[in-house]
Amino acid sequence: GRAPGGGRQGSGRAPGGPQRRAQGGRPTRSAPYSRGKVSGDDHLANTDVQTVAASDNPVLKVKADSKPNAVAGAICNVVRESATGQPPAVVATGPAAINQAMKAMAIARKYLLEEETGAVDFLVQPRFEEDIRQSSRVCFVLSKLPRPLPREPSEDDLASKEKTDFHKLAGAMAQRIRDGEKVACTTKGPVPVLIAVKAIATANTYLTDDGKDVKFTVSIVDLENPEIRDATSTYMHFALVVK
Repeated sequence: GRAPGGGRQGSGRAPGGPQRRAQGGRPTRSAPYSRGKVSGDDHLANTDVQTVAASDNPVLKVKADSKPNAVAGAICNVVRESATGQPPAVVATGPAAINQAMKAMAIARKYLLEEETGAVDFLVQPRFEEDIRQSSRVCFVLSKLPRPLPREPSEDDLASKEKTDFHKLAGAMAQRIRDGEKVACTTKGPVPVLIAVKAIATANTYLTDDGKDVKFTVSIVDLENPEIRDATSTYMHFALVVK
């Protein structure tokens, strides 16, 4: 059977719109998700996936023109093969590349949750290498989990849009976490996705003194678009996980 929490789901509406359940499609599993080498995949520093996964620095690089499905295949392989204490990472620079990276992680997560030999899940933690106010270069560190962490979209989810102030969004996330609430953010588009990622990274710094470590899972969901009557759109759903 299918593990819960994976892939594209129809679960209501995006924040601000009337509730409606949409039908999500299920892509067909293809060769890039098999074990072994990802031949010719320039997202890997080394095309031998096992070597990359076992190295001290297993990093996948994503560009604006990277194909999410191809990157997802590489992520699946590296997460499967990752050694304990050697978390793989995904590096992207700029809104377009970061958006592609998020799509790839969501697709990879869907397939890992559907593994016939047992569902695998992973958490993501964004780390900006420069001043977060100006930088759009981010390293996403992936942490392999032995069991799924399902989280459905909710009408109470936060939203990230083109002009959202990521500091304010981070403050809202941090406050909800302090209040013991579940926190998630729904968004779509390269710039709003970057804002959401910056907000999650900033919320983590806000909560350092609280002894909390913030990561997230990412999914692709079909929700009603509040800006277009009787229409659905594809959104990125970030569910925050606090350790």
